[in-house]
Amino acid sequence: MKKIYIFAFLVLLTLGATAQNTERPWLFGISTNYADFEAVEMSFGDQFTDANWMGKTLPSQFKIGRLLNKSFNIAAEFSTITLEPDKLNAMPAIESTVTTDKFWRIGGQFEYKFANGYLLKEEARFDPYIFLGANGSNINEKTYFTQSTGLGFNVWLNDWLGVNAEGSYDYIFDWNDYFHYSFGVVFRVGKKADMDGDGISDKEDKCPEVPGLKELEGCPDADGDGITDQLDRCPQNAGTADLKGCPDKDGDGIADIDDDCPDVAGLAALKGCPDKDGDGIADHLDECPDVAGLSQYKGCPDKDGDGIPDHLDECPDVRGLSQFKGCPDTDGDGITDLLDQCPNERGPASNKGCPIPQEVVEAISFNAQNVFFETSSAKIKQDSHKNLDEIVTIMNTYPETRFKVHGFTDNTGRAEMNLQLSKDRAQSVAEYFKGKGIDASRLDVQGFGIENPIATNDTREGRAKNRRVEIKLID
Repeated sequence: MKKIYIFAFLVLLTLGATAQNTERPWLFGISTNYADFEAVEMSFGDQFTDANWMGKTLPSQFKIGRLLNKSFNIAAEFSTITLEPDKLNAMPAIESTVTTDKFWRIGGQFEYKFANGYLLKEEARFDPYIFLGANGSNINEKTYFTQSTGLGFNVWLNDWLGVNAEGSYDYIFDWNDYFHYSFGVVFRVGKKADMDGDGISDKEDKCPEVPGLKELEGCPDADGDGITDQLDRCPQNAGTADLKGCPDKDGDGIADIDDDCPDVAGLAALKGCPDKDGDGIADHLDECPDVAGLSQYKGCPDKDGDGIPDHLDECPDVRGLSQFKGCPDTDGDGITDLLDQCPNERGPASNKGCPIPQEVVEAISFNAQNVFFETSSAKIKQDSHKNLDEIVTIMNTYPETRFKVHGFTDNTGRAEMNLQLSKDRAQSVAEYFKGKGIDASRLDVQGFGIENPIATNDTREGRAKNRRVEIKLID
């Protein structure tokens, strides 16, 4: 059962070892070696005081090994030892008579290295290992199958030369077990592994799969800025270490890759763009970059707070209205205070914003009262033309003014007929004005019939007053 466990463990080691080259993967050794057949039966302490080593040939052992990976090595050994038959045959532990002084062994072993980067550094000078092996041991010209278990160590004097010591317990199937020892020198040889072919060994190469530079420990630097591509945010454009390899053309401390304005120095808060007026709006988005303003006006100010930015405001120091480009109209007559000579009184533009003089208003009313029509007709009497012409003169004097032309009747006759007559008479007056060049848009023409009497309809004189066309300025 013991032999089956040992064999299974050797198979698992073989399967778990993957071929991975490192520096100088080959090992050669030349040693002297000894066997002790008596110590197997001794206590551990007695093995050091009563050792009975045999072996006088020098060199007497040769070893060749190949590193499988950083933890496992496979090796083959050939050993020869000169025995002392008389001394051996006198030992109680020897069950079979030894008839020759010739003893040799040949076999292989798997070694687990402690200097593998996990327990000890890979480049450690002291390089201990344990091993399991299988070999053939020839005694009395008969070869026996042997299983070896042991430990050893190399002490490397430099990268390729070292000294070696090894000891093992060799279990011989069908013969006596023994301890085996060897001491000698070892050599590491082989070309340094360099997967990417950049002349830097994989062991020293931090980028072993891609060609690189020696000064960057084998890593590439495409833009030549001294920062390896794997750490460089901008591997195709030379930059600085503080910006992780990215350039900063404008020198504002913001990498061009993150800078919305890479050609002019700016602020980090504005993604590298400048803000000359300090209003928090980048100059390239600021319609007034030289004066602090508000974001809702694209960086322009609005001193009077009327919602119209100063550069569009014709009256930037006083609140105004958008329809007047930021200027006020205090009296609401449609003429800005800037142009209104009477800003607190409503008036037409033709009178520079001042109200029409009272005497003009009275003249319009007087002349309107003297406009008469043929009986039950919308035809204007000839002698009323001069009064209408007076009103036309006033209209031309104040071209921005508008007028009501409203017709009325007394209550004589049917109301429907009176309503139509009042409309017709108002329209006749409007047509007269238009015939004199007055634009129709300046006239509000309506008829109201018997509505809004200004006198009693019970007398002849009162009814005469109610039959009228009123002509008045529209405020």
